[in-house]
Amino acid sequence: MLNDKKIGMIGAGNMGNALIDGLIRSGATQPENIICSDTSESQLDAVRKRFNVAVTTDNIEVVKASDIIIYAVKPQIIASVLRETADHLDMSKLVISIAAGVPMAAIESVLNKDLRLIRVMPNVAVAVREGATAVAAGGHASQEDVKLAMAIFDSVGKSIF
Repeated sequence: MLNDKKIGMIGAGNMGNALIDGLIRSGATQPENIICSDTSESQLDAVRKRFNVAVTTDNIEVVKASDIIIYAVKPQIIASVLRETADHLDMSKLVISIAAGVPMAAIESVLNKDLRLIRVMPNVAVAVREGATAVAAGGHASQEDVKLAMAIFDSVGKSIF
């Protein structure tokens, strides 16, 4: 289901690492289908060495290269990252946010355009692939989009729609 999709991970912290690890270890996708960005060069170097995925400090590069973009950044910076990448988002891309405590309405108001948006709330146990994840779809997300999001997060636990 995911092997023909390019997955972009904006944020290479604990949750981003757990997702990349789960996606690759579960066989849901291959390293060559993942691109990751972060502001920390050392974090990116560690991700590249550990998972053999493409890395960059350029969030726009991630968005342009990806079919599915996961915003795995801290809640306090998601608005600025969304504004930075908004011009490159459209209905051809599935946008997933895992920013804790940031409602879908807040994301939609920052982006101010119709997008296939899904908000996902994983718990900390995804780090050991035993997580539980709640999935909520925005108004333009299809059932196929929900299935794609669930396939991503099922690689690190169990998803609930």
